[in-house]
Amino acid sequence: MRGALTAAAALALSPGIATAAAVERIIVVPAPGRVALTLDSAVYEGAREDLGDLRLLDAAGTEVPYLVERAFDESVRPEQRPNIVNRAFTRGRQAEATLDFGGPTLKSQLTLTLSGDNFRRRVKVEGRARDDPRWATLTDSAYVFAVPGPAPARYETVALPENNFPVLRVTVYNGPDDPERTEILEASTRPAEKRRPREVKLAPRLTRTEDARARETILTLDLGARHQPFRGLALDVADPVFFRGVVVEARLDPPPPREGAPGLPLAWRYLGECALYRYDEAGTLREGLRVDVTGRERVLRLRIRNRNDHPLAIRGATAFVPVERLVFEARPGSQYRLRYGDLRLSAPTYDLARTAGDPALFAARAQPAALLAPQAMPVAPPAPPPWTERSPLLLWMGLVAVVTALGAVTWRALRTAG
Repeated sequence: MRGALTAAAALALSPGIATAAAVERIIVVPAPGRVALTLDSAVYEGAREDLGDLRLLDAAGTEVPYLVERAFDESVRPEQRPNIVNRAFTRGRQAEATLDFGGPTLKSQLTLTLSGDNFRRRVKVEGRARDDPRWATLTDSAYVFAVPGPAPARYETVALPENNFPVLRVTVYNGPDDPERTEILEASTRPAEKRRPREVKLAPRLTRTEDARARETILTLDLGARHQPFRGLALDVADPVFFRGVVVEARLDPPPPREGAPGLPLAWRYLGECALYRYDEAGTLREGLRVDVTGRERVLRLRIRNRNDHPLAIRGATAFVPVERLVFEARPGSQYRLRYGDLRLSAPTYDLARTAGDPALFAARAQPAALLAPQAMPVAPPAPPPWTERSPLLLWMGLVAVVTALGAVTWRALRTAG
């Protein structure tokens, strides 16, 4: 039942793998000098996921070097655990600890490990420089949760404003029915390589189904392009008070089946999970509606765990899309076009990548350029296979003739010798 529901939702949102065709797009350059193109959904639909097939050409068809300001590194960043000092607690009220990362550490989240297996606790996180005694508040309204079995779950990751404080102070306030003493056992983060890019909102196409057996609401989101980058999702929920766990997955499109063979079933890849909540705490609204997941996908699935509660009244969803740009130096009087979609090309290597430094800084003062609509390009047919593969029968006939001739020569030589 559950497989049928999710498959139906996914099939309603452009199933199958689109075959990319090579296209060209004219670039409207405002003036000579450094210019930047903002990559759009047409690029993410037609180009490779790594953007290695992008080629910038001038009017003569000469390749022009460029830099791409990518939003994030695709690799999984290593976890870093700070040194935890000054653990303390106030009985019946709170636990706190100081986290020392050893030096400036760029981060936008903190994962805690707390005592207990059934709780709802508010978290306050402050930061400071090593030589500054003043604490700056990063958040004082985050919540962490532990849900007991059956199907136990823990949601202990706290989203933070991007910061590079080397020292954090974490305060976890006791929740309802907590024991008098709670503890902060561990903490970790995954340091970022560079600062977060600017984000814009994208309204995905949404399909909703209910899986009564699993007690889950399934939201299927189509972001509109095969390799659309995203950095987070948010839901618009009408319910005044709620708590739900949500799992986010990406659709894995099966390869096209051989002629006459049945198609393979859809598969999904786990991206992450968190808690969605809204509370009224002493007249103050506390809510968390954003899911911080990153990737480059077209179709996402959100499995909202309702348990024994009624499904939420979800009015819509928003994807947060990073702005990625292609930057190059435009010469006076030159015209340019962008070509992509030829999957046979390898990623280019330019000296500009080693001499320009940080692509974000290189693009900081660039003038915005515009991309016109894609125009299909003829793609040269693939090279024909070798003659030996195209005519195997003739090859074997030739081999048989050679072996026969050699056998005849050998037989004659032996007969003469005899």
